[in-house]
Amino acid sequence: MAPHFDHRSAARKPCFGGASVVALVMCFAVGCSFGPKALEHSHGKFNHAVKQVEDEEILLNLVRLRYNENPLRIDVSGIAAQYELSGSAEARPFYSTEAANLGDVASSYREFLKILPFVGGSATNRPTFSLTPLDDPESLRQFFEPSTLDGIAFLAETSWPVSTVFRLCVDSMNRVPNGRSATGPDAGLTPEFREYQRATQIMQELQDAGDLRFSREDKLTQVGSPMAEAAVTATHHLEAAKSKLEYRQNEDRTWSLVRHDRRLALLINPKVLGEPHVAEFCRLLNLEPGQSRYEIALAGSDDAFEATSPARQHRTIAITTRSTIQTLFYVSYGVIVPARHYQCGLIKPTAGAGGCGFDWQEMTAGLFTVHSCSGHHRPKCAFTAVRYRDHWYYIDDRDSASKSTFALVCTMTRLNLLGSRKGGPVLTLPVGR
Repeated sequence: MAPHFDHRSAARKPCFGGASVVALVMCFAVGCSFGPKALEHSHGKFNHAVKQVEDEEILLNLVRLRYNENPLRIDVSGIAAQYELSGSAEARPFYSTEAANLGDVASSYREFLKILPFVGGSATNRPTFSLTPLDDPESLRQFFEPSTLDGIAFLAETSWPVSTVFRLCVDSMNRVPNGRSATGPDAGLTPEFREYQRATQIMQELQDAGDLRFSREDKLTQVGSPMAEAAVTATHHLEAAKSKLEYRQNEDRTWSLVRHDRRLALLINPKVLGEPHVAEFCRLLNLEPGQSRYEIALAGSDDAFEATSPARQHRTIAITTRSTIQTLFYVSYGVIVPARHYQCGLIKPTAGAGGCGFDWQEMTAGLFTVHSCSGHHRPKCAFTAVRYRDHWYYIDDRDSASKSTFALVCTMTRLNLLGSRKGGPVLTLPVGR
């Protein structure tokens, strides 16, 4: 006998059902918002991670300088974050566990028509970091370039304390030294810094009271002799502009080649000129008292040995600026070296007055301090910390002065290395599979 089929069962078409449709719609909606949401959830984390890595790298280099070791910077020059979202939907035949009559073809067909919907999805994050070692000649050259007077004045005019800026960026004022022996590897020489620090402290007091300002003035300096009116052509003007010079016409119709010189001056409120701390400031820097304006200029070679002659009063503050590497060396003396490292000879103590050891914290007090401790775990009170020679070196999160100085040092380092990423190989590290 021919088998009998149930036409109502055979005509039944497989379908996903309402649950499958809803699942597909949800996958589509999630896919449309996956990119923006991935950016929202990753941008801040990448920002925090890069900042933490750079802070730890700069702190590690300061510790290395304290041990007379070579620093190295590796710049995170690029981050390529790849996000992938994939989904799938399918219908799988479902066989029930109920016993089926294998001899009944219609019964078997009905069992086969039971469909189980299946929806799957996966998300993948594969960031790629490009790292550039900043050891090319251009980067190193910028590390050794002295700071400019305009740059120092600009930092002092912003929210950075003037005492911090002048302690970091200036090596001497009117031959009053600011710890010159601390601007390089430790040679065991006791630094001279107390008079200079007192002068910067007075500058800070005046700035806090609103009695100290910096001014910039343009001065025209004539270069060479005047030229006849007909002797200067358009070509002369173009050539002068290339050299940052300018031709200006005089009243007698002749031309003079001039150079724009920017002068920087320190202004003191005339109302406080008679105050004792202002008189002390003038005495410390050998300045002529009673003046409300003192010009600031770079110290020349003729001032190098003038300290050996009887001191004379000036109306100009001659400044010797520091390079970035000198500033980093100076700040590195704020690292507190563990006693066992002195004992084993990793660092030799500096002899102070009376044959006693000199404490470098006297020079960096109120400016920058890096604590050290032993242990396996990162100090809980650390703002930033690095592990080095079986010790933790960290900046206390409660030390606002050290945190402010560290932020300024990081800014100076980044500014000096701006645009110098083209040297050296690029290391690309894919994170993931």
